[in-house]
Amino acid sequence: MQNKFTYEEKDLLGGWQIEVRKGRVHIGNIRRSSSGGFQYFSGPQNQLNPSFKEHDIENLKKRIES
Repeated sequence: MQNKFTYEEKDLLGGWQIEVRKGRVHIGNIRRSSSGGFQYFSGPQNQLNPSFKEHDIENLKKRIES
């Protein structure tokens, strides 16, 4: 089985995020940036240190998958 990337939107009490999975493994989250655009946080528990930031979510997904 290939490790396909999947993105699942989640509504949370504190806002909105996209859970990023590679295969069955939760590898990180995408959240909206306070300055506009989107940020990717590597690791399922990381909420402080974004790994990537992009204004376009599709470009961010490409960076995650590269």
